[in-house]
Amino acid sequence: MPVTHDFEKELANRYTALLSAKEKEVLYPDNEGYKWKREKLETLYQDTVLKSKYPKERLKNLEEEVQKEQDNQMNQAEQFKQAYKQGILQKLQFTKEETNYKDAYKQEVLKSLNKEPSEKETPPDESKKGEQEMKDFEAKHGYEKVYMLKREVLDEIKEMDLTPVQKEKVNQIEKGLEQERLMKLGNKKDKNQENDMEM
Repeated sequence: MPVTHDFEKELANRYTALLSAKEKEVLYPDNEGYKWKREKLETLYQDTVLKSKYPKERLKNLEEEVQKEQDNQMNQAEQFKQAYKQGILQKLQFTKEETNYKDAYKQEVLKSLNKEPSEKETPPDESKKGEQEMKDFEAKHGYEKVYMLKREVLDEIKEMDLTPVQKEKVNQIEKGLEQERLMKLGNKKDKNQENDMEM
C-alpha cells in the first residue's frame, strides 16, 4: 500500500507540473521555452502512466482531483488579486479625498489672506461646495488626519511670496490650529484617562 500511495503522490505531482506548464504556455504563447517544457513534462507523464499500467478509472479520478485543486488555487489567487486591487483603489480614493481637502483648505486660507492662487474669482456655488466637501471629509476622517493636512497646507503657503501682513495672518491661523488641536486631542486624552480610572 505505501508504494501505491507514494506512486499516486508522484503521479499527482507530475500532473500538477504538467498543468502548470500548460497554463504558462497559454499565458506566453510566443515563448518557445514554455512549449518545450510542456512537451517534456507531457511525455514524462505519459511514459510514467504507461509503464505503471495504472488503472484508467483511478487515473481519471486522480487527474480530476488535481485539476480541482489547481482550479481552487487559481480562484484563491484571483480573489487575493481582487482584494489587493480594491485595497489599492481605496487608498487612491483616500488620496484623492485628501488632495481635494487640502485644495479647499488652501483656497480658504488664501481667501482670508486676500491672495488668490488664480486670477479668477471662485463662484459662490463652488465655494459652498468646497466648504461642504471639507465638512464631509472632517466628519469622515479623524481630527489627527485633518490636522496633518491643514499643517501641510500652511507649510506650503508659508513658502509662498507673502507680504508681512499676510505672514502675520498665516501665523495667527497657525496658532488657532494649534489651539484647536490641543483642545480636540486634549479632550481625547481626558476621556482616555477617565476610561482608565473606571477600570
